[in-house]
Amino acid sequence: MIKGILFDKDGTIIDFFKVWQPAVRPVLINLLSFLDLSPTMDNILPLEEAIGIKNDVLDPEGALAWKPYEQIAADLAVILEKERPNLEIGALQMLLERYFSEHFQTITDYPVFTDMSVLFEELRKRKIKIGIVTTDNSDATQDCLSSLAIEKYVSYCATADSGHPIKPSERLFRDVLREWQLTCEEVAVVGDTPNDMRFALNGGGVPIGVLSGVGTYKSLSHYTDTIIPSLAELLEFIDRKNEEI
Repeated sequence: MIKGILFDKDGTIIDFFKVWQPAVRPVLINLLSFLDLSPTMDNILPLEEAIGIKNDVLDPEGALAWKPYEQIAADLAVILEKERPNLEIGALQMLLERYFSEHFQTITDYPVFTDMSVLFEELRKRKIKIGIVTTDNSDATQDCLSSLAIEKYVSYCATADSGHPIKPSERLFRDVLREWQLTCEEVAVVGDTPNDMRFALNGGGVPIGVLSGVGTYKSLSHYTDTIIPSLAELLEFIDRKNEEI
């Protein structure tokens, strides 16, 4: 029986393609300009490819799909070191966070796939615990949850800068189990990337893939047989699964 659900944020709760992907090129242009490098397509495209975007298609295993800012910065540094050999990863990470944050501050209405307040309220009525596990930072995550008016439902939140391990860490999953006092079979992970599914499997949980983000049916089906179009179908699945017990 599912008694707790860990939700990914981008691509699962909110529309990755409307929030993150449009920001990538402007962020890279700002980054190149800051480094006194020409923001031409010859310079931008290798950076996009380094983080998993090629021909405007996002790789579900690419850096942007699942890595935290620090690791994205490290991937970009491999390309940038040809022109900026002494570039520090930490400094690059701070620039990325700054430029993406500036973009997110322009968002007044986060695009979602279902009414999140209704979904979380229904889960609460069923006494199902709700958590958020994301590789985004805490400020952006809290802004998103607040904007959607769902922070009151969340009893566990792990971000890249909150001191928790990073997905797909088994230790992170174990932390959740201790916090919630549940067994691994009672906790589901809902996410749009293969890495979310690996996270669930590493912890012995229930992986539920959604097709609303960067993951494809093919990439998710390597890890789970449970794949739904979006969170709009989640409640029906949870009710059906719990009725089987």
